[in-house]
Amino acid sequence: MTRARRTRVGAAFGGAVGVVFIVGAATAAATPSASLRGGDTVTARVTGEKPGHTCRIDAAGIEMPWRTVGSDGSVELDSGQVAPGKHAARVVCETPRAESGEPVGEHTVGKEEDVFTGHWAPALEFLHHHRMEFLTPNQH
Repeated sequence: MTRARRTRVGAAFGGAVGVVFIVGAATAAATPSASLRGGDTVTARVTGEKPGHTCRIDAAGIEMPWRTVGSDGSVELDSGQVAPGKHAARVVCETPRAESGEPVGEHTVGKEEDVFTGHWAPALEFLHHHRMEFLTPNQH
């Protein structure tokens, strides 16, 4: 292979890698995300969601109202008082009802996560995060 051909192949490869990074970054920025945390209550911060959609935390024993996503694409959620223990929680968002009367669509933002509430929540969250659940008390 000649030196000029190697240079063209190297430039083409470099350009292709650059395009992959740019497309990947644009795709990643367009995906909504949610970060769930335990403590006294279950809280979540949603980012990247469409303004005007409504979101809430969904888990057994948690009943909370829908909260509207702001113009910046984010919303802070708080479950309010819940029983202490382990909760398999997720954030659910819905599209506002269209004027045409079409049904509301729901979708999960992020993934379902185990969060802990109550006095020992910080310690249990630490153990869970570091995959040491065998040290936590049996919740059920």
